[in-house]
Amino acid sequence: MYTVLARKYRPQNFDEVCGQKDIVEVLKKSIKFNKIAHAYLFAGPRGTGKTTIARIFAKCLNCIEGPSENPCNKCDSCIEITNSVSLDVLEIDGASNRGIDEIRNIRENINLLPAKSRFKIYIIDEVHMLTPEAFNALLKTLEEPPSYIKFFFATTAPEKIPPTIISRCQRFNLKPLKKEEVKNKILEICKKEDIEIEEKAIDEIYDFCEGSLRDAISLLEQLSIFSDKKIKYEDVRYLLGLPEEKSIEEMLKNILDKNYIKSIENLHKLISEGKDPVLILEGIIKKVKEVVTLRLDIEKIDVDNELMGKFDGLKMEEIFEGIEYIVEYKNRVRREREPVLLVEILILKLLQLWGKEKFEEIKDKEEKIEKIEESSETIFNFKEDKEPERKEEKKEKIEEKKEYKELKWEEILKEVKHYKPTLEAALREGKLERIEGDNIYIIFESKYSFHKSMVEKPSNKIKIEKIISDFTGRNYKIIPVLNKNSQSIIENPEVKKIVEFFNGEIIKMEE
Repeated sequence: MYTVLARKYRPQNFDEVCGQKDIVEVLKKSIKFNKIAHAYLFAGPRGTGKTTIARIFAKCLNCIEGPSENPCNKCDSCIEITNSVSLDVLEIDGASNRGIDEIRNIRENINLLPAKSRFKIYIIDEVHMLTPEAFNALLKTLEEPPSYIKFFFATTAPEKIPPTIISRCQRFNLKPLKKEEVKNKILEICKKEDIEIEEKAIDEIYDFCEGSLRDAISLLEQLSIFSDKKIKYEDVRYLLGLPEEKSIEEMLKNILDKNYIKSIENLHKLISEGKDPVLILEGIIKKVKEVVTLRLDIEKIDVDNELMGKFDGLKMEEIFEGIEYIVEYKNRVRREREPVLLVEILILKLLQLWGKEKFEEIKDKEEKIEKIEESSETIFNFKEDKEPERKEEKKEKIEEKKEYKELKWEEILKEVKHYKPTLEAALREGKLERIEGDNIYIIFESKYSFHKSMVEKPSNKIKIEKIISDFTGRNYKIIPVLNKNSQSIIENPEVKKIVEFFNGEIIKMEE
C-alpha cells in the first residue's frame, strides 16, 4: 500500500526531528532526570513538528524500555502510537471537538487507569479552537490531574488560548525551519526516492512553503509525479502558477519608466495566462526584495543589471514605502471582488512613487543645457568688438525667458488635498513664513511637530514640490521649520486637562 512521503518520512524519534534542537534537548533531559510535567504546550507555525514531537514524547514515556530518551519503535506501545491506534494515547482534533461536552468526556475518563501503558496521554491538536466553556471545564482537570495523566497541546495560535491554561503548561515555541534545514531534508528524501532536483527548484519550494517542512515534502511529492522524478526550476513555477521572473522584471521596468500603458499590458498578459493576482504581487515583492538585498550588500544575488540601474535613482525610503503599498494591496486583493482593478490602482500608485522624475535630475538637465548653449554661442557667435557674456549674466537671461506664475498658497493646498487629504491637513497646520530664492520656509508650532514630520517625509515633500513646480513653473524647495519659541504640547491647556483627568504625566523627550 502506497504511503505519502510526508507520512513515510515523519520522524519516529527525537534524533530525526528537524530544526527544533533546543526543544528536543529539554524534553530528553526532562525524561533523563525524571522531571516530567503533567501538561505541555507546543506552539508554532504549521508543518514545524508540533504534533510529531508530541507523538515521539508519548512514545518515549510509554515505551516498554522507558521512560526512555529515544523510543525503541519495536514494542507494541510504540507501534500502536505510530499507527494512531493506541488506547492510552488519544489524539483529539480541537477544531472538531471543541465543545464543553467533549471536555466533560475527558474529565469522566481520566479517572480510569491506562489500559496497558505507563501513562494515559491526551494529545489535543489546534487546542486554541476550544470554546471558552470548554477551556473552563478543562481548567481544574489540567491543574491537578492524576499522576498517570499527561496533556500535550499543539497550536498555531497561542494568543487565542486563555492565560490561565498557558500558565498551567510548560510552553515550547517551535520556529519555522531554516532554508538549509529544509534543503538537507529534501535532498535526503530525493536520494532515497531516486528523484533528481535542481538546487534552484529547492529554493523556490522553500520560499513557497515559508518554512513548513510538511508542506515542502508534500509539494516535492507532487512535483516528482508531475516531472517524472526529474524536477526542474521551471516545473516548480509552472505547477504553482507563479509568474515568470522576466515578466515581473519587465513590469517593474515599465513602472520605473512611468509607462502606464505597458505596465497594464504586462499585468493583463499575466492574468490571461491564468496567474493569480496575489502571486503576481508576491513575485513583485520578491524581486524588489532581491534589489534591496543586493543594494545593501547583504547577499550576492543575480539581478537584472538594467532593473538595478533603474532602481538606483530611488531612495531606500521610497523603495520601502512602495513595498508597504504592495503588501497592503496584496492583503486587500485576497478579499475583494475586483482583484485586477485593485492591482491596476496599485500600479498607478507605484508610478507616482517610483516613476516620477526627480527635481534634482531636472536641475542637472537644465545645467547641461545651459553649458551646451554657452559653448555653442562661444563658437558660432564670437564677436571681436564685444566681451563674452559672463555666466551670471547668461543665467539672468535664461531666467528672464522663463515665465513664472505667482505662488498662491491656498491654491497649492487645494492641489495637495486632491492628491492626499491627510497631507493637506498636515501642511495647513504650518504657516508660510517667507520665500528666499528657491526656498519656501513653512513654520510649525511646537505642538504640530507630528504634522511637520509628515510634511518632511521624502515622498510627501517631493510631491508637494512637484505640485508647486507644476503650478508656478519654478522648482521651489520647501523647508519645514519648528518654532521652538511657541507653546509646547505640555503647556497646551487641553493636554493639561487630559493629563489631570487621567492622573497621568507627560514624559518630555529631549530634541
